[in-house]
Amino acid sequence: MFGKTSIRDRMNKLAVSYLAAGGVKAQGGGGGVETRWRGASRLLRSMVSWVPGVGSPRRDLQRYERHMLVARSRDAMRNHLIGRAAVNRVRTSVVGTGLLCRPSVNAQALGLSEDQADTLNAQLEREFRLWSEDPRECDAEASSNFHQLQSLALVSALTGGDVFVTTPSIEREGAIFSTRLQLIETDRVSNPDGMPDTDNLIEGVAFDNNGAPTHVYVCSGYPYEQKIRTMLTWQKIPVFGAVTGRRRVLQIWCDRDRPGQKRGAPYLAPVLEPLQKLERYSSAELMAAVVSAMFTVFIKKTPEADPASLVQNPLVSMGGHDEADIPVPIPDEPGTVELGEGAVVDLAPGEEPAVVNPARPNAQFDPFFMAIAKEIGAALEQPVEEILMHYSSSYSAARAAMLQAWRYYEMRRWWLVCDFCQPAYELFIDEAVARGRIHLPGYADPAQRRAYTRAIWIGPARGAIDELKEARAAQARIDAGVSTETMETMAMSGESWEEVIQQRGREMERRRQLGLIPPTPKQAPVLQEQE
Repeated sequence: MFGKTSIRDRMNKLAVSYLAAGGVKAQGGGGGVETRWRGASRLLRSMVSWVPGVGSPRRDLQRYERHMLVARSRDAMRNHLIGRAAVNRVRTSVVGTGLLCRPSVNAQALGLSEDQADTLNAQLEREFRLWSEDPRECDAEASSNFHQLQSLALVSALTGGDVFVTTPSIEREGAIFSTRLQLIETDRVSNPDGMPDTDNLIEGVAFDNNGAPTHVYVCSGYPYEQKIRTMLTWQKIPVFGAVTGRRRVLQIWCDRDRPGQKRGAPYLAPVLEPLQKLERYSSAELMAAVVSAMFTVFIKKTPEADPASLVQNPLVSMGGHDEADIPVPIPDEPGTVELGEGAVVDLAPGEEPAVVNPARPNAQFDPFFMAIAKEIGAALEQPVEEILMHYSSSYSAARAAMLQAWRYYEMRRWWLVCDFCQPAYELFIDEAVARGRIHLPGYADPAQRRAYTRAIWIGPARGAIDELKEARAAQARIDAGVSTETMETMAMSGESWEEVIQQRGREMERRRQLGLIPPTPKQAPVLQEQE
């Protein structure tokens, strides 16, 4: 709209106005700037074209931009190797085979002894397994158990920015409970009939004056896929129950970066541009290497050569596509020249071969690829060793990369527990108490309810590069008093120390019964010498 000269004049006028208002005077020679912070300068050549605006979370993540980010993130998940590797690595390390629930009631707040608390925890865990391990019990679609829903919810949140979960009550024949979880993709939560956002409605999420969500609008289909919008309907679902205040809608976030943000951006959003360029570069290099490997040998024919001898040469390709690629003589038409592995192209009389060296594979491909992959990994908080699953450095470097990645995995696991696992567990306990399957005195009191619904969520262990060194380090931490056997057991195997030690005791007792371990001799009492 404006030429370069007019833009420069406007920038100079802004700078003069700023200096007149008390700004720092620009010095000659390029050594100074008109602002106290160089990053805020509007005159430096490196910064003059970088003029972003200051906006609200809704403005900085507009509806149409977010939809494009979601679409490209899903495409990167489908077709880009690095993008798929980054998302799958998070899913495998954070969830794996599922986060296991270990009830841990607050015995002190409930006035229970340790034995009573252990008995109650065992009962809660037994009931929760009845619900979580059966798809017909926990899934509204009756297709995935609770651990599989964890994995699906995490991947959907990473690729879509967020995912919603409704908690309908559905009765089924042969089922014990009626609380179900229904995952709803981010696309289906939208404003009814395409109405614009308002001060209290952003992309299908309505909220009160304090910013707390009140209800969401869930479309019966995918509004951006359906061409005839009149066939779509929207259901208004409250986020909290009007009488009990129980959660009816859960929103699982990928990341929430700003206060007041109502919808999330995909995990791959900051790296989509370099990811696309790197994928194109990698594909181009791969194709160049394939073409180089299929380079053909050229033969020059003299004018005295007999054309009939062409048919007798098994190396000459006539354009056949069968596996044997047997040449077929065509009297009046020349053969079709195509690239092929080890093919020989027959040239016409007077033609000279042109030998071209494609210089493939490119020796600089791997260093450049790794440099960009490192930048992508840094933005995603995953070392490049974790994304590519390639540990070529020393033990210390490989372990440092793994530990750094696990800091992110544990943070992401904590988010998933807070947004999905723990609320779902509390909803299940509510129904179990209401049905009388579990007797919890004083459960109606919110403080008592929180004490009853405390739980520890155990995920896959991080593993070890050198298990002997890791075991010795764990023992050293226990001996030094900076760790416990419970913490080390959970970190190394992902299991509960109570279950491990009980199982170990049963195994040792069984060994003694079979005579594999001699009984421990009783020590004679020590007699004190009389003076």
